[in-house]
Amino acid sequence: MTRPHHEPSELLQNWRIVIGCFLGLASGVSSLYFYSAGLFLKPVAAEFGWSRGTASLGPLVSILLLGCAAPFIGQVIDRYGARRAALCSLIGLSFSFFLLGYLTQGLASFLTLVTVLTIVGGATSPVSFTRILVAKFSRQRGLALGIAITGTGAGAILTPLMVTPAIASFGWRATYFALAAAALAFVPVIAFFLRGADSAVGEERKASGSKGNLRALADPNFLRIATIFLLCSIGIFGTIVHVVPMLTDIGIAPVRAARLASVLGVAVIVGRIVTGLLLDLFEAALLSATLFLFSAAGMLVLAVGGADLVLVGLLLTGFSVGAEFDLAAYLVGRRFPLKLYSTTFGGVYAAVAIGGGVGPFLAGQLFDHSGSYVYWLYLAAGVLLVAALISFTERSGARLATRAVVPAGGLRDDN
Repeated sequence: MTRPHHEPSELLQNWRIVIGCFLGLASGVSSLYFYSAGLFLKPVAAEFGWSRGTASLGPLVSILLLGCAAPFIGQVIDRYGARRAALCSLIGLSFSFFLLGYLTQGLASFLTLVTVLTIVGGATSPVSFTRILVAKFSRQRGLALGIAITGTGAGAILTPLMVTPAIASFGWRATYFALAAAALAFVPVIAFFLRGADSAVGEERKASGSKGNLRALADPNFLRIATIFLLCSIGIFGTIVHVVPMLTDIGIAPVRAARLASVLGVAVIVGRIVTGLLLDLFEAALLSATLFLFSAAGMLVLAVGGADLVLVGLLLTGFSVGAEFDLAAYLVGRRFPLKLYSTTFGGVYAAVAIGGGVGPFLAGQLFDHSGSYVYWLYLAAGVLLVAALISFTERSGARLATRAVVPAGGLRDDN
């Protein structure tokens, strides 16, 4: 229910929660692992004699597994609380980084350790932190989501700047140890800012029970939203994971390539805040389509513009990086009742994760077969155009969402 306008701003009332979610997303699996995965491709592949397609299996396994587990992670969050689940998972993520640096001896051990990282670190994903925000915010939900999800933008800026020089100076194993220490250092800070956050979802947890309503995943409105974000994540994630190798392949020095990659983080931060503001004012589906068109244009610039237009291409692409999370969270939060949020957003996150795993793998395979990323960039732009077209159809679907019914659960927009 919307609060009267004379009451204090939701953002001012809940600023601690927003900061805690920002830090959680900056240090979680969607930031520290995702934005570092591409930076480890060349050195790890060189040590073990792998192709880039083989090295890309790590992100593929991780993101596909996280996607399959996301609806069930949502059920854990509903049962034990988002704060508790996220903090325990962040400790597990730290330990997993340490194991990657210490125990990796070949492809089998590498993929096994990535699997462990995904399972124990899965609750540091946006499924936890957006659940807290959706429960706490109504009138300024888009802005709160936009600000918090810029945590991934902060990760996109800082991770390449720190990890690339660390790998060059100390090696990839020691750099994994440093990531383990960084994740662990965030635990007490996030615990402080999110203290009491689980009380925000207590009533909904009691109302919905621990099993949730998986039948919501068969609803046509859910399937349409999931398809949109599956496609956009294929194009966006496939490009971002390979962006540093992509830039070095056209003659840009590794350190400068890392600095250019950090531009994506700047674009993410600006884009997320602007998107959050616009989400509270305009139709979310139309806004999604516009952002996907920007990203498609950026990938075409990267494909045909060469080194001179790299910055323009990265800025256009980066403006929609991360859009899959705040846009999806906003759409799910408005289309479905809050008691189904963890299940339905977990399902959309699964689609995002599957696309995010398939995209980098396809990009690596196309590079291995063609020796260039150009064909991948054309493919990525194409799938984003399709996602934009389906987003336009979601505008009409939104008018039907409030009348959609799932047996024994009831889907209606009562937020």
